[in-house]
Amino acid sequence: MKRLLSIISLLCIIGFSSCKHELIYPDNTDNTNNNGNNNGGGNNGGGNNGGGNNGGGSSEDTIVCFETEILPLFQSSCAMSGCHDAITHEEGIRLYTYSGIMQEIVPFQPTEGDIMESITDNDPDKIMPPPPHSPLSATQIALIEQWIMQGAQNTTDCAGSACDSTAFAYSVDIVPIMSTFCNGCHSGNFPSAGIVTSTHAGLSAIATSGSLLGSIEHVSSYSAMPKNAAMLDICNRTKIKKWILAGAPNN
Repeated sequence: MKRLLSIISLLCIIGFSSCKHELIYPDNTDNTNNNGNNNGGGNNGGGNNGGGNNGGGSSEDTIVCFETEILPLFQSSCAMSGCHDAITHEEGIRLYTYSGIMQEIVPFQPTEGDIMESITDNDPDKIMPPPPHSPLSATQIALIEQWIMQGAQNTTDCAGSACDSTAFAYSVDIVPIMSTFCNGCHSGNFPSAGIVTSTHAGLSAIATSGSLLGSIEHVSSYSAMPKNAAMLDICNRTKIKKWILAGAPNN
């Protein structure tokens, strides 16, 4: 009996010494570090002022500029008088500065903040901007979503190199300016002050009267536009001026 136990003990020792324990990983282990890109984790997070691979999961290489592309949309469509402006700030929401907007934003995660839900809601009592104001276009919503996916960064001084003041065709150059800076207030069935900037007929009317140029140049006898926001940059003002001097054509 003792001999049998000795043999069994010897076999166990041999077995343990020859056994190699190999760690078995899931098939997708190599992709672990990349999973963060689906929720904005990434390797770069929000660094480098939004450059490079942002970790936001966006397929776009172009960095969205907050100062010239996002802030004007909020100021025109959300921070108009009586809503989320500096005076009213309805429900305590202030959508006219970066810090105020960031209270409603979760960087890299557009579905987590209130902004995307509000601007895409189908309920007229919840959608932003509310009726009778025109809703944001699909292109504008996609731009805001892209900005959030890139980290919702406070990018500034990023418009100069992208603007060509020699181009001033209505459909290609003037319409995008109006869409970003003006149409939030001046469109729909009840445009502010009865001024429409979302159609050629409406815009050409104030262009030929001189009020469009006077407003964007902040001439004292005209109402400064964009309302409660910075003056348009020199390139965009030049585009509009050249278009007006050309006769405000519908080209």
